[in-house]
Amino acid sequence: MRAATLTDHLSGWPDHRLERLFSLRPDLCNPPVPDFAALAARASTQMSVLRALDGLDRAHLDVLEGMAVLTVLGQLPPTGPDAGPTVTITRLASFLTDGTAPSLSGTAPDEAHLAAVSSLVHDLAGAALVVEHSAGWRVPVPVAAALGPHPLSFGRTAAALGSEIVLPTDREGVLALLGSEAAQGDLLSRATAALDALQSSPVARAPEPPGPVHEVLLRTGLLVPLGADRSGSEGSVAEHPLEAGLAWRHGTAGRTVHPEPPAPSGRAVNPALSRNAALAAVGDLLRGSADLLEALNGGLPTLRSGGVGVRDLKRLADVSGGTPEDVSWLLELLASAGLVVLDPDTSLWVPAATVPDWRRSERQVQWESLVAGWLSSGRAPMLGPVPFGASGLGSGTAATEVGTAARRALAPDRNRPDAPRLRAAVLEAALEVSDEQPGARLDEAVPERQRWRGPRQYARSAAFTLPLLAEADRLGLVGAGTLTAAGALVAAGRLDEAAAAVGTALPAPLTRVRLQGDLTAVAPGYLDPDVAGRLAAMAEVEGDGTARVYRFSDASLHRALEAGSTAEELEAFLEDHSEDAIPQSLRYLIRDVARRHGTLTVGAAGAWLRSDDEGLLDVIVADPALAAARLDRLAPTVVVAGVGPAVLHRMLAEAGHWAASVRDSASNDDGPSGPAPRTNAGDATFPEPVRAVRWSPSEEELAAQIARLRSAPQPSPSGAGTEEAVAVLHQAARQRTEIVLVTVDQRGQRQSRRVVPLAVAGGRVRCLVPDREAETVVPLHRIVSAEPSALADT
Repeated sequence: MRAATLTDHLSGWPDHRLERLFSLRPDLCNPPVPDFAALAARASTQMSVLRALDGLDRAHLDVLEGMAVLTVLGQLPPTGPDAGPTVTITRLASFLTDGTAPSLSGTAPDEAHLAAVSSLVHDLAGAALVVEHSAGWRVPVPVAAALGPHPLSFGRTAAALGSEIVLPTDREGVLALLGSEAAQGDLLSRATAALDALQSSPVARAPEPPGPVHEVLLRTGLLVPLGADRSGSEGSVAEHPLEAGLAWRHGTAGRTVHPEPPAPSGRAVNPALSRNAALAAVGDLLRGSADLLEALNGGLPTLRSGGVGVRDLKRLADVSGGTPEDVSWLLELLASAGLVVLDPDTSLWVPAATVPDWRRSERQVQWESLVAGWLSSGRAPMLGPVPFGASGLGSGTAATEVGTAARRALAPDRNRPDAPRLRAAVLEAALEVSDEQPGARLDEAVPERQRWRGPRQYARSAAFTLPLLAEADRLGLVGAGTLTAAGALVAAGRLDEAAAAVGTALPAPLTRVRLQGDLTAVAPGYLDPDVAGRLAAMAEVEGDGTARVYRFSDASLHRALEAGSTAEELEAFLEDHSEDAIPQSLRYLIRDVARRHGTLTVGAAGAWLRSDDEGLLDVIVADPALAAARLDRLAPTVVVAGVGPAVLHRMLAEAGHWAASVRDSASNDDGPSGPAPRTNAGDATFPEPVRAVRWSPSEEELAAQIARLRSAPQPSPSGAGTEEAVAVLHQAARQRTEIVLVTVDQRGQRQSRRVVPLAVAGGRVRCLVPDREAETVVPLHRIVSAEPSALADT
């Protein structure tokens, strides 16, 4: 169809149809278009058409692909009483059946099926993906080109594939043809099985030399060789012609249109089971996150190529009590939540400055921050496949087929800008399925629903669906394979309400432990963070389950005393937070360690001052002018200062005391030596993901756009636009069909000729001129219009 025809159609639409068009395809009015010619041109661009096709569900896409197939059939010798480049709804409804009986012989479909197909066609017309004509419906060339060469898994025509073999027109004829070539043994059954497989994928690899089945199919024309396999494997590529596929499917599409998505199947999961599993997952998540943040206090090195090394990951897993896979996922989650950052000065992954506040927060607040980070993360799921380009593997590679090294935690090659949209799509599908059948298992229902809702998008993201569900299970959004109440709230965009629900469902934190005679304290559940922190400061944490064990020892008690606590304070804390009295063995241990603690003292000094004149040192220590030096008398002839040597020398001189300096390689003029304080990076660790928020025009914007279109002058008829002409050339090159090509020469004069495009590349089109039986090359900038010969003759 020509761009001018689409312009005429759009200009004749009433306002409510234009509003519907802009609602379905908002990119057509963003930015606003000046007139109907510009609107038709934008609606014909490849990017706009592809975006519109990605939004179609399985039913609408099947109808559109069915119309594209019938359009190709209409350009062949007539196959029915109403054959032609246009498609009627009756013929389309007869064609869109499951192929159990011939349906292109004029048999009328039932009224319900006809009404469903008619409704779907009018939906497509509302999005300007099909256009109504007096004789029926047509698929615009840019739309047919965007659908690809194999709509409904049909191959291209035999003529387009270069085959001159006359093929049967029905299934019985195909079976008879196979029977004449494959009479021995089970070759016939194997050949029919191969034909069944070709109905879902019309392109197949043919080994070299071909096997018995491939040889029969190639000899009968049911497979047409295309040339060498470009993937590098041995053999060639062959394609199943359209005529053969149509005959094998009884002249039908081989599938029936279902306007509604398939209902979830299987038994429902007990809500109590789902709730308990989700609460256990939330507890494990918060506990594992806290332990990992504690283990990261020393920093985690990053590789020169980015990410964390396998050895460092295993070491961290040993310290935190988890597996390398669990630690990898938690690292990614904590980094997405902003709790782990990369220090640019040391190239170490360290806890962020907000971690202490996160630790002191209530559990539902901690959970909310982790879920919010997961939802907004621009990273591919750690449990899923490696993104394309990492380790040379494609995006469709299963997680079990790649090694741990290829899935390095925190590696930059795991960035995926559309990850937030993928997570939202999975949760939306889970919510939709759960609303229809509460307690439905999501591992089968969600992929099936996504495959129906957006088949083109699902083909690109199918490998991430189950990994994202596994991550949602670890977050408590999914429990026992079904969506939880918190998960439903998150899917509906109500994260704050989900956090409140989690806080209500979780048991209250414990504030008391049981002290035992073996110098241990047992917390039978989740312990209050303040109490757990104090216990961890005076005892070693053992175990990684729900019940934590704290073991007291000489080293742990010395650590608590060194932090500033006294024996009395330790005993008072244990008495306040113990279910029983302090065991005698633990009380004796605390007092014994306290008695021995402090026999050796370590302190910091910036400079020292030595003099044999004890009276002079008495005067200096008592001098008020030197109070800022923080002088301390260690011996009758030795004084230490809290400032560096240079500062002490200057302060002594200002006070009237002149001292000689001793140069030492270990001297430090700036004060006590020690590690520099660590600061966290303020910038984001990974690039921000693309916020794929679908823009929708407001009522005011729609009214302004339609008013602008109505006020613009009506366009005059003209030839096809550049986008449509290129689309026509690409489609004709794939189908090897004849077109009418209008070009302009150097003097500006138009020339019209019939050609068969062979290839479009490099700004040129290589064509075969049938009249001269010769090839010619035409630059694209010389082409004014291009349209199929069948349309030009009507």
